[in-house]
Amino acid sequence: MFFLLLTWLVSPLLAIRLLLARKREPERILLIQTAKIGDMLCATPIILALKARYPEAHLTVLHAPVTHTLIAGLPEVDQCLPVQSRDWKGLSGKFRLARLLAAGKHDMAIVLSPNLPLLLALCWAGIPRRLSLLPTRPGRSYRWAAPLLSDHETHGGGELVLDTVRRLLNRQGIDLGFSKTMSVADSGEKVCRGLGLDREGQAIGIAVSSANKLKELGEEKLRDLLGELLVRFEVPVVLIGGGEDGAQAARLCASLNGNPRLIDATGRFRLDELPALMQRLRVFVGVDSGLTYLADTFDIPIVSIVGPTDPREQRPLGKNVRFVIQRPACYPCAFVFKAPYACHTGTRECVLSVRVEDIVEQIMDLGVFLPRETRDI
Repeated sequence: MFFLLLTWLVSPLLAIRLLLARKREPERILLIQTAKIGDMLCATPIILALKARYPEAHLTVLHAPVTHTLIAGLPEVDQCLPVQSRDWKGLSGKFRLARLLAAGKHDMAIVLSPNLPLLLALCWAGIPRRLSLLPTRPGRSYRWAAPLLSDHETHGGGELVLDTVRRLLNRQGIDLGFSKTMSVADSGEKVCRGLGLDREGQAIGIAVSSANKLKELGEEKLRDLLGELLVRFEVPVVLIGGGEDGAQAARLCASLNGNPRLIDATGRFRLDELPALMQRLRVFVGVDSGLTYLADTFDIPIVSIVGPTDPREQRPLGKNVRFVIQRPACYPCAFVFKAPYACHTGTRECVLSVRVEDIVEQIMDLGVFLPRETRDI
């Protein structure tokens, strides 16, 4: 709050400085998305739109370190600035943030993951055009900060976030599409071959976990689902996740008697190597997490277990996507701008009430398996 009040006190001086710095067309653009993998993938249409509108502009992306490999190799991105939100704690941290932003000499900044320190630092950095999304229900601090921006758009509940961004960018003469992109490393092909996955479209992929544990299927339900898939379909089933998922994956494989068609790929791929694996999948099954959006980036058929989230706000947008949704009285409780990490009822009913049969039914509804590839149980 002190930083906000201080910004308002010096705002006349900042306004004069910003007016003198304003240019007709931006030459250096800053895009800010500090959320995790799924949100960054959903931000890549904005990267494409900005570069299409301003092909000669230098584009910098300020982002969380975990998303670096997603965008570092994109030709549209000229510079990556990985940051942690803890870097701007305290007044001195906020001034360091302002100096970091000022060093880029940006003409325009667009904030997709708004927080008060970032919005105010844009003013202190002297960035002439400052655009931002605002949360669905902005509090008093956000309402006081909004007039310090050049333009903003408040996200409406039950609205696709990309539609909110589209309105904001359209006022700047920027057309926004919904196609996602990411960096792709050739080395992913070698990892796939090492796992015995030589053909495209041959396997079922299963996400083992989620960064937000509230959304996870849980080990017991995963075991039941894997057992059903291995009986029903004569294809490999691949467990996908990070190195931290290895212990759980090992337990799942052991519980299913080391079935040779169950492949543990956890910890084997970097993010930019995963596209090679995704393209070998006939269908991907996951919760609302980064891996699901990565599969969607490559138009892989998806069964998404939405859990506590509202898919009207953010969801896979491919043409071959099916959703498994349970709606207890408390659903939905997790939103793009307000994401809890624990169940306030203590039941996780929106996830745990999902039946294996619900998931298999949606896989079959996708039509990616022919009758000869199934057998009676």
